[in-house]
This record gives sequence, C-alpha cells and structure tokens, in this order.
Amino acid sequence: MPKSRIPRTLSLNEIATLMQGQEALPPAAIFTIATMSEVQLSQWKRSWDALSADRRAALMEQFRDTAEEEIEKDFTPIFLHGLHDADPRVRLAATEGLVGEVDAQFVEPLIARLEQDTSEAVRAAAAQALAPLMSQGEIELLPKAKRDKVYRALRAALQREAQTSPVYRRALEAIAYVNTEEVDWLIRSAYHADDDLLRLSAVVAMGRSANSAYQPFVRAELHSISPLVRGAAAIACGELEDEEATPDLIKLLDDPSETVRFAALEGLALVGTQAARDALERAAQSEDEAFADAAKEAIEVWEFWHGQMDFPLALFDEADLKPNRIVRPPDED
Repeated sequence: MPKSRIPRTLSLNEIATLMQGQEALPPAAIFTIATMSEVQLSQWKRSWDALSADRRAALMEQFRDTAEEEIEKDFTPIFLHGLHDADPRVRLAATEGLVGEVDAQFVEPLIARLEQDTSEAVRAAAAQALAPLMSQGEIELLPKAKRDKVYRALRAALQREAQTSPVYRRALEAIAYVNTEEVDWLIRSAYHADDDLLRLSAVVAMGRSANSAYQPFVRAELHSISPLVRGAAAIACGELEDEEATPDLIKLLDDPSETVRFAALEGLALVGTQAARDALERAAQSEDEAFADAAKEAIEVWEFWHGQMDFPLALFDEADLKPNRIVRPPDED
C-alpha cells in the first residue's frame, strides 16, 4: 500500500506571502501552521495581525473546518489567538474551533467570550463550547474549581440572556449535564415554552441529562412534524438508553429527512437493544454509500458499548469512554 505523504513544511516568510493572497491555504501551509513552535507562533501572529479583517475571517474559517475534518492537526493556539480578534467573524470561527475541547486551559477564555463578547453568535458558540467541559466536570475529570466556574458562567448566562436568544438555548443544552432540581426545572420550563427553538433545545438537554424520567417526553418527539426535533429526539433517546424507543427509531431510518435518518443511526447505536443492532446491520447494506458507512460506524459504537468485550474497561481512560458522533452529511433541512 502506498504510504501517505507528509506535506513539506514552509518557511514563515512563505506562509506570510500565502496568507496575504486571496486563495485558501495549501496543505503544506496548513501543516506548517498546525505544527509551529511557540517562537514561530509569535512570529506568525505579527503577520496575521497585519491581514485585513476579511482575510483573517476567511482563514480562521479554513482553520476551523480543517480542524473538524483532520483531528490530528492542532489549531488550538490559533483559535485562542482568534478569540481576541477585533472582527466578530474571526472570534466566531475561533470559538467554534474550540467546540469539543475538554482541557481545563480553555475554561477561562471561553467564559470570557460568553460573558463579554458583543456578538450574540460568539456568545452562543462559547456556551456550546463549554458543554463538553461541563460534562467533564460532572464526571470529575475537570478540577472542581474549574467545574464550578463553568457552571456559574452558564447559570449567569441563563439569567442574563433572553429565552429566545441562541445564547440561552446553548447555555441550557450545556448546563443540562448537571443533575439538580433547578436544572430540571429549567429544562421542563423550556420544553413547555411556546418558542419552537427553545423546545428543541429542551429535547437536546433532556438527552444530555441522563435522567430517565425524560424518556416519555423525548420518545413522543420522535413523531414531531419538525425534522430538527425528530433528529434531536432520536439522539436523545439513544443518550437516555430508552429501549422502548427502538421500534420508532428503526422507523426513522426511512424518514424523508436525511438528517433524521443519520440521527436514528446514532440513537440506535446507543440504545443497545439487539433489535437496534439488527436494524443497523440492515442499514449497512444500503445502496446509499454514505448512509451505509455511517451505519457501519454505528455498529462499532453499539459493539463498544453493548457487545461482549475481551478486555476490561479499566484499561481505558474514562475520558475516552464516550461514543463518537456518527459522521453525517451537511443538514439539508
């Protein structure tokens, strides 16, 4: 088999010249930027800060997209620098680039964006990025002082922001990992609200709560007229391991919405019933190549969580014992 080629590294002068252009950066430039030393990063920042706002926004979006597709590349120093950019488009892309990061070093920078940023979109992205950190805090993989900072920041955002704002919705979804009566009240209040997007966030929050009392509510939303709600409910049923939802999740594999079909795969992977496993096997035979590939990924998730293991879970770091999201194409709804 041919060996994968490692792109050659470029000099910082070459990088600066490419950044001043109008085209997307080539792989060699991306590789160089993702592997810079601290000294090189300091020099790179000077070239970066001299770029126009439009160019900085376009490049930060490229870094964000590359980080999502090629997880081995580390752009976190770039994203941290971008959080302080004068242009909200750059701050947004940088904040979105940090979604999924769980290291404690990101707590304060993200809280600062949530509390201080003038852009509603950036504040919402910051709340979204704090969700994995809140989750880590609840399983004691984040220092308690950091965990408490995240909780207080999210709780303050819920008090400060309008319920109809995306910031409120993302903060609710993030704080849902905390199992308290107050959070339960917030989730239930959102679910019974008139605002459809707020109710959607409530369904997401129910799934993250690990509270089986929400199972009937989430299961009912599998029949929603909204594909966004059906998709969120499918994933939430899986997260809540609602075995009774299995038949409805199987039906959603034939949903008119592609987004819902892929979400159903994710839900079935987590529910853990044998019927779910059998349905995933059938889905893996689909003529739709992307759907079949996603079904095979879902089977791997099912096997990890519910199959017979030949090795003890103690061999794994607890941070690794969580399912990967099923890869799906962009939403079309």
